Formats: sequence, structure tokens, C-alpha cells
Amino acid sequence: MNALTGTGTLVRFMLRRDRLRLSVWVLALVGMVAASVPALDDMFTTDAERQSRAALMETPTGIVFGGPGYGLEDYQLGPMLVNELTMTVLIALAVLNVLHVVRHTRAEEENGRAELLRAAPVGPGAQPAAALATAALVDLLIGVSTSVSLIFFGLPTADSLAYGVGLGLAGIVFAAITAVCTQIFEHGRTAAGTAFLVVGVLFMARVVGDIARTGGNALSWLSPFAWVQQARPFDALEWWPLALYPVAAVVLFVLAHVLAGRRDLGAGLIAARPGPSGAGPLLRGILALHLRQQRGMVFAWSAGVFVLTFAFGSLAPEVESMVETNPDLAAFLGDDTEDLVGGFLGTIGLYALMGTGALSALSVLRARSEESAGRAELVLATAVGRVRWLGSALIVAVLATVLTTALGGLGLGLGTAVTLEDGAWIGRMTGATLAGLPAALVFGALVALLFGTAPRLVPLVWVWLGYSVFMTMLGALLGVPEAVMDASAFEILPAPPGEEAEAVPFLLYLAVVLLAGAAGLAGFGRRDLATD
Repeated sequence: MNALTGTGTLVRFMLRRDRLRLSVWVLALVGMVAASVPALDDMFTTDAERQSRAALMETPTGIVFGGPGYGLEDYQLGPMLVNELTMTVLIALAVLNVLHVVRHTRAEEENGRAELLRAAPVGPGAQPAAALATAALVDLLIGVSTSVSLIFFGLPTADSLAYGVGLGLAGIVFAAITAVCTQIFEHGRTAAGTAFLVVGVLFMARVVGDIARTGGNALSWLSPFAWVQQARPFDALEWWPLALYPVAAVVLFVLAHVLAGRRDLGAGLIAARPGPSGAGPLLRGILALHLRQQRGMVFAWSAGVFVLTFAFGSLAPEVESMVETNPDLAAFLGDDTEDLVGGFLGTIGLYALMGTGALSALSVLRARSEESAGRAELVLATAVGRVRWLGSALIVAVLATVLTTALGGLGLGLGTAVTLEDGAWIGRMTGATLAGLPAALVFGALVALLFGTAPRLVPLVWVWLGYSVFMTMLGALLGVPEAVMDASAFEILPAPPGEEAEAVPFLLYLAVVLLAGAAGLAGFGRRDLATD
């Protein structure tokens, strides 16, 4: 038996186990791209309309979520598709691959199933290899299906193939990054959080490089987010940048395989420190237990959000210089750079809220995992009531969400204040980000509601979060009716500083969050444990 014995069997098992989950991902991503092609074609029918859209892609916000902007001189359907959708698809692929690899590697070791598998004729490297193989199959299926859909709509064949293959290869790199993280850390949540942090840093490297120089500089080329667009599909196609993906994937896979041989099953390369012999004052009580269980995840998310928003805030001078040095852009957007900077920062603040919304849901889901693992039953067998146990978990989720949201706004304001030498931005952006706090808290409240009343429906929270992110990012671009867009959690409140905050909608939204949390507590107090 060698290290990869049993890989084929595990691949088939993983595909069968996740057939519904992966099918939804494939249909959603391919369907989004396929639906965007006719939508973009119908929305921008004249050269003047397309060039007006191209001017928006030259703004800082356009570069952040559009890339280096190839093909803007003659903005036809192909370049429009690449600039408008690539970053959204790549971010979704990163989420898919991080969650998939952690689910089938580190999470399996945590719950003990990996040890049962290793008792069979399964090599030590079979499980991570199978996780990467299944992720690669899904990524390539998404890429090839995307290419076929673009060819179907009449776009050039070679460019369509390059674009789809580039997307699929990028997903494989994200999976390989996660495989390395799962070898380093003992817990699945920490490994996933670290992988997302690495992905965020790589995204930020691409942003800084693309803003610093037209077409990107050397920093941009360090990021896998850049390579598919640097191949310049539908503009001046070059295949060689796509070769960077398999090179990076192979190097990362070999690194993960080597690291896997240097640790024990169930352990990480960074060993967990032994706890104190006696519990201190801060470790006593059920609230302290929830805080301790989630401290790593909360620290990673809050630090990551702060670092990324600070980096985006530090780009404020680039926003000003773009308008000052580009007369056409100034004529299109106006020369009020303060409003332009505020709009750019408001957009970044909105994306920070999307991240804190995911944190809010994950924090409450920790209670669900404690129940599923049987640990909640042991705690509740002591002098701890159900409402107290779940209520403490909700308090931790609220504190984590508020802290991360505030740090996101602080990072934006501090980065802007340092680079523009105007301290007023600190308070302005912190307040603006906190004005959207209910939009982040609502996902944790919905998890609590479903956890207490219908636990099997908890995955619907992720459906709504994905829907909200998609509508907020692409709804207006695709011409989605306003009534449909308003179902997004992030469209309910005004988005300062570009829009004026309103107290009444904020308080009503917050009241809905509180009612959902209270209903979840009441439901959990009545249902049986470990039931759906």
C-alpha cells in the first residue's frame, strides 16, 4: 500500500456524498455567466452606452472588481463580460474550493471519520488527494461549461476556451492553497479562516497592482486573481499566463503532501498548547466557554477585515489622482473628489458587511455543530438551561459581528485618514459601516431562528446570503427589477456615506433581528436535542 492507495474510491464517495451540493454550485456559477451574456448585450446596445460603461470600469471601484481593464478602448460584449464578471466568479470559486477541501480533510479528522477510513486500505495521502481531485473536477466542469455557454452565444471560440479554462484552473489553485492550510492548523474553522485570509490578501495584491499601473504591475502578477485576465481573452489573447495556474497548483499540492507526512492524524503542524491546570475567572461560565471556543475564528476574521479595509482605504489618493489626471473620467464622474472617495469607500464598506454577515452566521452555527457532536448535551446535563446556553452563543455572535463591522469601518477610515491627512474620515467611515450593522446581524438571527425551530433548513441562510451578495454586486448590471433586488439583505438600508443614514429603517431592521433571535431561543427551549 502506498500513500495514495484508495484515492479513486474516495473520489467516487465524495462525489456521491456531495452530488447535490456540487450540482448547485455548478448550475449557479455557469448559469450566472450564461444569463449575463444576453443581459449585457441587451442593456448596452450602442457604442456610446458601452463606452460610458467602460468609463466606469476605469474608476477605482471599477478596477477593484473589474481588473486591469483590457479592451476598454472598444468595449464590446467579450471584454465587458470579462471585466464585469470575472472577480465575482473567482471569489465564488474561492469560497467553493475552500469549503470543499476543508469539509473532506480537516473536518473529517476532527469528527473522527478520517481515522475510520485510515483503518481500511487507504493511504495517508488519499484523503487530501481525493479532496483536491474532486475539487479539480468540479472546477474544470464549471470552466468548460462556461466556455461552451459563451461559444453558444456566438463569442470567439479560442477566447471562450481560454476564459473558461482560466476560471477552472484558478479554482484548482484555491483548492491547493486550502490543502496547505489544512495541514498547518488543527481545527477546520481555523484552517478555513486562514485560507480565506490568504485569498483576501491575494485579491488585495491584485487590486493594488492594477490601481498602481494600467494593466497591473509586478504585485498584481503575484495573484492568481490576475492571471486569467492577463491572458486578455476577447482583446488580444495570450495563452501563456494561464500556464502559471498548473505550476502554482503542483507546487502547492507537493507542499501539502510533504506537510501531511510531518504531522499526526488529527493534529496540525502548529500544535495546540496545553491548557492551564485550573480555570481562571475568565474561563468560568457558559458565556466564557462560547468566547473561548470562537476566539480563534473571531480574531482571524476581525484582523483580516481590518487589514483589508485599511489597505483599501489607503488607496484614496489613487482615487483623487485618477480624476485629476484623466479629463474624460472627470467629465464623466464630476470633479468632486471627496464625493468620489466617499462613494468608493462606501462600496468597500458594503463588501465588508458581506463578510461580517458570513461571520455572524458561522458564529451561531457553532452551536449547531456542538449539538451535532453531542457536546451540547453534556453541557446541558449540568446546571445550564437551554436558553442560557444558546443565548450566550448569540451574545458572542453579536459581539463578534459588531467588533468586526466596527473594525472594518475603522480600517477604511484610518487608511484614508493616514493617506489623505484628514482625521475626519475615521469617524465618518466607522459610523457609515456601523449604519449597516443590522444587515450583517440578520444572518446570525436567521440561523438562530432556524436552529431553534427547523434545524434542517439552516442551509437556506447561505442561499439568502449568496442571493444578497449576487443582487447587490450584479443586480443593477443585469437589469434585475428593483423589487427583486430589494430582497437582498444589503439593499434594505441606505449605504452611507454616499446615501444619508436613516434612524427609522435602522431601528425596524434591528427589531426584526431581535425578534428572530428571540423566536429561535423559544423554539430551542421546546424541541428535542439532535433532531431536525
